Amino acid sequence: MPVNTQHPEYKAMLPKWERCRDVASGVDAVHAAGEKYLSKLKSQPQSDYDVYRLRTVFYNATWRTIAGLVGMLFRKPPTIEVPPSVEPLLEDVDGAGQPLQLFVQDVAENALTVGRVGILVDYPRMPEGLTQADALRLNVRPSLQLFRAEAIINWKTGRVENETVLTQAVLKEEIEEAVPKDEFATKVVDQWRVLDLFNGFYRQRLYRLKGSAPIGAQAFDQFGPDIIPTMNGAPLSYIPFVIMGTDDISVDVDDPPLIDLVDMNLSHYRTTAIYEQCIAFSPPTLLLRGFTVPEGEKVYVGSGTAIVQTSPDADGKFIEYSGAGLAPLESALNRKEQQMAVLGARMLEPQKLAAETALTTTIHRKGEESLLASIAQAISLGMEVALRWFTEWAGADPKGVHFELNRDFYPAPMTPGMLSALLAGWQAGAPGLSDQGLFEQLQAGEIINQDTTLEEEQARIATRQQQYAEQQAALQAQFAPPLETNSANEGA
Repeated sequence: MPVNTQHPEYKAMLPKWERCRDVASGVDAVHAAGEKYLSKLKSQPQSDYDVYRLRTVFYNATWRTIAGLVGMLFRKPPTIEVPPSVEPLLEDVDGAGQPLQLFVQDVAENALTVGRVGILVDYPRMPEGLTQADALRLNVRPSLQLFRAEAIINWKTGRVENETVLTQAVLKEEIEEAVPKDEFATKVVDQWRVLDLFNGFYRQRLYRLKGSAPIGAQAFDQFGPDIIPTMNGAPLSYIPFVIMGTDDISVDVDDPPLIDLVDMNLSHYRTTAIYEQCIAFSPPTLLLRGFTVPEGEKVYVGSGTAIVQTSPDADGKFIEYSGAGLAPLESALNRKEQQMAVLGARMLEPQKLAAETALTTTIHRKGEESLLASIAQAISLGMEVALRWFTEWAGADPKGVHFELNRDFYPAPMTPGMLSALLAGWQAGAPGLSDQGLFEQLQAGEIINQDTTLEEEQARIATRQQQYAEQQAALQAQFAPPLETNSANEGA
C-alpha cells in the first residue's frame, strides 16, 4: 500500500473541508473555483460566464463569523501554567518565532473552519552524549507543529496496555528547498511523514516521490533513515501527536461546525448572481418607431444631441424596468442573510424586530455558546496534552501544566447594586467571601484586570493609602490655625 493512501473518512470529508476553506478565504477563492460553486447559465459562452461570475458580489458571512468566534475565545487571555524554566520557550513554540497565544489562535481558527486540527510535539535529533545543558546552550529545544486537517491523510489506532491509542499517523508536508545553482529560486517538494509505534517505540519516517514519477505512479522512496526520538535518553512509548475535533481529542472525524453556514453562504452567492444578472440586463432601452435613417448615417442619443423627423408617425421612448419583478430575489437574499445570522453569524444579524422576544435572542446566543464551549474544551484539552509533552521534552516536570481557553464569551459587567451587595457580604464575613474570594468575584465582574494578582492589588491599595495619609498630613499642616499666645506672658 503506498504511503499516500488516504483514510476512508478523510476521503469522505475532504470535499467539505475544501468548501469551508474556499468560502472562509473569501471572494477570490470562490470566484477562482468557477463552476464548482456557480454554474453557467444555459448556452452561456465562457466569456459571458466570466463576466457573470466576476460581477457577482460574495457576502462573506462565514469568515466574519469565524473571526468573531475567535475573538470571543480570546476576549480574555487563556490560563497557562507551566514550570518557570519553560515559560521563556513559550515565546517561540514552533521554532519560527510564533508565541504560544498566536499559535493557539491558529489552532482555534482551524478548528472553527473545518472542525479538525493536529499538533505534533517534535524535538531535533541530538548527537550522542549531548546533555540537557548542552541542548540549552545550543538552543536545541522542543517545538509545536500545527497540521491542518487536509494534511492528516491517514491514521490507525490500537490497544496498548488496555488503552486505545494512536498507533500510526501519516502527515503530508510541503517542504521548500533551494534550487541548485540559483541562489534566488526555491521549489516546493511534497513529503509524507509517517509516525508509528514500531516494536513498542515511537518512530518517524520520511517519504518522497521516487524521481520524477507522478503521484499516480505511487513510487516512493524513504528519505533518510528511521528516526527514533528520545526523551531523557529513552525512546517514547507513545506518538506525541494530538488531534482536536469539535468536542474531543480523538481521531474521530466530525462535520465542520459551520458547514450549514458555509452552504447557506454559497446559496446566497448563487442567488446574488441571478439578481446581479437581472440588474445588468434591465437598463433603460431606447425604442424608435416610424423613423427613417438614411443609409450610412447613425442615430446619436444623449443630452447634447437631438433626433429630428418630419414623419407624423415618428415616435420614440425609453423602455425601462418597472414593477416588483426583482422583489422575490431581494426577499430571498434577505431571508438567507437572516438564516446565516441564526446559523452563526451573530455580528451580521440586524436589529431584532419588536415581534422577536428576548427569549428568541437568548436561544440563538445559547446555541452559539454551546458550539463555542465544546470547541474551547477540545482545544484546551489538546493544548494541555501537547504542553505536557513539550514541558517534559524541555527537561521539566509536566505534572503542574495546565491550559484553558476563556469560556466567558460575553461581557457581564458588575452593576452598582451587585457591587454593593458583594462588599456588604465581604464586610460581614459571608462564606466564600474571603479577600481571595472577593478578589475573584471582582475579576469575574471585570472590575479588576484578569492579569492582576491579589498580592499586586493589595500592594497598590497599601501604596494608595500611604499616599492619602501623607496628603492629609500635608493639608493639615498647611491650614492648621496658629497657636494662641499667652497674653499674661506678653504683658510681663
